[in-house]
Amino acid sequence: MKTTLSAQEMPLHKVFSDDYLFTIPSVQRPYSWTADEAGELLDDLLDFIDHYDITENNLKDIEEPYFLGSVVLVKKETPIFEVLDGQQRLTTLTILLAVLRDILGGEYAGDIHSMIVQKGNKIRNIADTYRLHLRYRDNDFFKKYIQEIGSTSGLSSDTLVKTDSQKAIRDNVLYFIERLNELNVQTIKTLPGVIATLCYVVVVSTPSFDSAFRIFTVLNDRGLDLMPSDIYKARVIGDIPENEQDIYTNKWEEVEVSLGRDRFNKLFDHIRMIIQKRKGSANYKDEYDQIFKTITGKNFIEHVLIPYSEIFLKISDYHAYYSTSPNLMKMLNLLNRIDNTDWVPPAMYYLINNKNNIEGFLQRLETFAGISMVLRKNFNWRQSRYSQILREMEKNVDPFSSTSSLEISNQDKLEVLNKINGDVYTDLKDSVRRYLLLRLDSMLSKGQPYYDHSVITVEHVLPQTPKPDSEWLENFMDPSLYVHKLGNLVLLTRAKNSQAKNYDFRKKKTTYFQSKNGVSSFALTSQVIQEEEWTPLVLEKRQKKLIQLLKSAWNLEVGDNFQANIENDQNTENQSKQVFYIKSVRGANGKGFPSGTGFTVVKDSYFADSVSESFQLSYISIRDELINSGLLVFDSEGLMLKTDYTFSSPSTAASLVMGRNANGLTEWKSFSGELLKNFI
Repeated sequence: MKTTLSAQEMPLHKVFSDDYLFTIPSVQRPYSWTADEAGELLDDLLDFIDHYDITENNLKDIEEPYFLGSVVLVKKETPIFEVLDGQQRLTTLTILLAVLRDILGGEYAGDIHSMIVQKGNKIRNIADTYRLHLRYRDNDFFKKYIQEIGSTSGLSSDTLVKTDSQKAIRDNVLYFIERLNELNVQTIKTLPGVIATLCYVVVVSTPSFDSAFRIFTVLNDRGLDLMPSDIYKARVIGDIPENEQDIYTNKWEEVEVSLGRDRFNKLFDHIRMIIQKRKGSANYKDEYDQIFKTITGKNFIEHVLIPYSEIFLKISDYHAYYSTSPNLMKMLNLLNRIDNTDWVPPAMYYLINNKNNIEGFLQRLETFAGISMVLRKNFNWRQSRYSQILREMEKNVDPFSSTSSLEISNQDKLEVLNKINGDVYTDLKDSVRRYLLLRLDSMLSKGQPYYDHSVITVEHVLPQTPKPDSEWLENFMDPSLYVHKLGNLVLLTRAKNSQAKNYDFRKKKTTYFQSKNGVSSFALTSQVIQEEEWTPLVLEKRQKKLIQLLKSAWNLEVGDNFQANIENDQNTENQSKQVFYIKSVRGANGKGFPSGTGFTVVKDSYFADSVSESFQLSYISIRDELINSGLLVFDSEGLMLKTDYTFSSPSTAASLVMGRNANGLTEWKSFSGELLKNFI
């Protein structure tokens, strides 16, 4: 039998190579990814780098690739391929590569540019050919501002655009530039190599459009202008008597137009979650057969689609619908800044079925969603928990009761307190620390703040790298104890001149933290501007105030009995000495206490699954000895210590637990976030 279809997993440097020239067919919708989707892609790449401690030097040692999904292609004249699925990802990756090319320059620029353009041949009179061609109306814009070398640096918010697609391209360039300027140089230099060699896609190609269309329907990666709602629409309308189908088709399409295509499909995902109490299945036939056992097509449109679309519109455009309800505005403003939308189905369900205490429910939901984000609860955990919340509400379990799945455990409260008392800037994702500060700002602001800034950045008051002769070092003997704390952070609406970050306090607050009219958009930042000086005493006072605000907003107080149990555990394990904790990437989750001969890590602590490239050989030897002797064993959770073990010093203990060189005096922290160095 003749082979007509091929599927191959390959790294992006092979995808963006001379083997492929991509063109977007006219049947495709335009490029439409916003900074939300582009930001999610960049965040995932940065998390991947952070999780595996990837650097330029250890790229070849990373065995776990980052999978970007699949692309579906129709093979035309070799090597031209029409992109039926994957346009949004291929275009966004090209934009990101172009920005990296123009920021890094030099040798990096040439190597990155080779992934964007297929080099021509002068003596054969072959011109350079760009690897990706967008739809006709947008291709010249894409070439001028993205694909030509150095072109992204010429873009600004004033650059004229003629289509929504061009606007999305422009805005994503500016977004990537802002984000990359926040990163250290080494991370920026590492990104191109990660994208080229560690990011993989499955390339599915077929010689006919019809064949590719069938493949796409199975894969459902949503690159084509066919989405799950289209499949359900056929099923729903087909269930309605023929003489009424036009009426209900119009009702369906009115909802779709009111929300817009993308939002309509997000609504559909939320409805599927509400009905099934679980994430939608990839097997649409089995899923809709199950759903429509209990509901007719007409009832689905009248009693599910239309009412939930109205609620979803209000949740999404809350500033237009709830302008007279400041507390509702505040909660929905915060919820819409959570880095996932898993909270939406429970919110929709409650608003459909309850008219009382809506503000209270949204506040409880925001507490749950915000804390889950700080604790970095993963997708599967969130899906399981939100599914349980929906099941409980369907059974009329009071969502405000202590038995509700919305309830935050005392252990989670203590862990959140530990995190927000720690080095927030370095320990939490950018989206999480920004959310914490916006949450605090909402409590400090009069009325209801509504932020419509395209970029909100988190900045330090005490700079990360103060100049040796600055007043900062006169006031702060050890800046590392303060610099990344919550109390030292403010919000700005845009990135400023990096040189100004190191100004002394008086100059910095007038030139860096204020706008031209002498004010700040954020109450959180205005409070700092009002300070006459910035000293450890001022910072610590602010830190305590901010922590107390979060404790109050999220009800982070734990019961006396639970606190007593914690203290009893500490006394039992080490009589009069304080217990300290470490939790970091690669699975490290340790617990221990200073002892007469060093530092004891207690049994059931988890050590890092792997170690950094720069890890000392002496530490590697100790680690290997612990594993070989059976004291460190792998279980379903990671690498666990089977019995208490005393190391020669807190730093040795911290380094072994974290899998990297570490200062134990600052890495080991009490459950309230205080550093070990303050106790010894």
